[in-house]
Amino acid sequence: MNWAEEIAQKIVKERPNLDVYTVASGVSPSGFVHIGNFREIVTPYMVAKSLKQMGKNVRFILSLDNFDRFRKVPGGIPAEWAQYIGMPYVDIPSPFSKGESYGEYFQKRFLNEIKTMGIVPEVIEQCKEYRSGRYADKIKLAMDKRKQVFDIIDSFRTQDAEEGERDAFYPISIYCDKCDKDDTKILSYDEKTGDIEYSCACGHKQTINISSARNIKLQWKVDWPMRWQAENVVYETGGMDHSTLNGSHDVAEKVSREIFGYEPPIYNAYNFIGIKGGGAKMSSSKGNVLTLTDLLQVYDPNIIKWFYGKYMPMQAFNISLDNDVVRYYSEFDRWVKKYFDGTIDELNKSILNLTDVKEDYQEYPNFSYLATFLPIVNFDEKLLASILKKEGIDTTTQKYAERLERAKHWVENYGSEYQVNLLENKNEEFYQTLSSAEKVWVKKTLDIVNTTYDSVDELQTALYAVVKTGEEDEATLKATQKRYFQIVYNLVLGENKGPKLGIFLMAAPKEALNKLLKF
Repeated sequence: MNWAEEIAQKIVKERPNLDVYTVASGVSPSGFVHIGNFREIVTPYMVAKSLKQMGKNVRFILSLDNFDRFRKVPGGIPAEWAQYIGMPYVDIPSPFSKGESYGEYFQKRFLNEIKTMGIVPEVIEQCKEYRSGRYADKIKLAMDKRKQVFDIIDSFRTQDAEEGERDAFYPISIYCDKCDKDDTKILSYDEKTGDIEYSCACGHKQTINISSARNIKLQWKVDWPMRWQAENVVYETGGMDHSTLNGSHDVAEKVSREIFGYEPPIYNAYNFIGIKGGGAKMSSSKGNVLTLTDLLQVYDPNIIKWFYGKYMPMQAFNISLDNDVVRYYSEFDRWVKKYFDGTIDELNKSILNLTDVKEDYQEYPNFSYLATFLPIVNFDEKLLASILKKEGIDTTTQKYAERLERAKHWVENYGSEYQVNLLENKNEEFYQTLSSAEKVWVKKTLDIVNTTYDSVDELQTALYAVVKTGEEDEATLKATQKRYFQIVYNLVLGENKGPKLGIFLMAAPKEALNKLLKF
């Protein structure tokens, strides 16, 4: 049983017999959404999937916090956008497109990314919810109980409240009707009418009413529990920054119970995600973050889900962009094969279930072949295809094209250390250490290089035959073949090992091989 199934069972045990199980996620379109933020979405997605597999009616929602204030200019955004600090994301112009807001641009980008991942939640835009008046009664309730809200928040603070702080506290922010910023101060509040008088740093002064105003937003620690009640949320996750002892989640739980009369959802925190091997290529133009778009250029959606599915939410892990990429592709391909031939263990089977992998996934070509031989053929895709066809690989499919594109992107951006490079000059020193018999093997190899073969298997068979005498036993033959392959690798690469020799000799430039093998 994987972690998502365990959480789903806990939810059903603690909240049995619900007509609908609402699982919530949320993201702020404050800039490029990175892969750490994605854990906020994929964790509840996997829990929702597990609840559905249990036969439950599940509502999976994604709250877009596009009514939040623009707090600072993130990396990759023009510095002049500082003029919009204090305004809601939905009212700031996009720095990258015309005719849409800052919030619209980034949330559309993120929604397209998770759609590519096969995740299509019910989207709730908070700007629309607030401006529709849907939350007016809840804002009125929080305002009427503002001193009780203050006492709850204050009970979690380590410092004593200053004199007059409680009386001056209001659990809302107001965006000025004139300048659209939240640099406002509440001057008075009438509980009977719901009228609020405020002034703004821009000089504007106005009286608004909660029932009709569309520029009021609850502060985070009140807004969060309010939405739990509004959507009947039974499960949500959150980052460690919100989940520390006496942190915002602890405050929100108490506000939920004592102000809104709602039992908080079952909750778990999630840990951070690191990057291994990103180096200077880590999207520095985007604020030095790695987005899902960046990750999807290296890994396919199933593998990305597999990364998040393997680790419990509180387990930190790294997503690799170095040579481990090749290893992860090979490992995942092996698990998929085991999954569909029925030889996989129950835990890994349940984890593969979370990836939404289908049986035709096995049609993808070997990533290692593509990553290895692309640079060897100088990224000549037609030449590579002609060679791989001799290996029995169908190079005409969409899956081949998809994996080829990812392999190419990875090699060009992250996999320079993985590239196999032929020696520039003959390895004379090594050649002179060979026995006379071994030097004969080298000459036979040169003949093989200059012979045309219809398939890689045919060439590979010719290589194995180089050292056969017909009199040795199997163990001796294997040891001799291993020694022979080491000799060839040393003469062309300067290493004891390398790519599958048959396809390598077929892919490598014949002129260069002749230069290195002819003594």
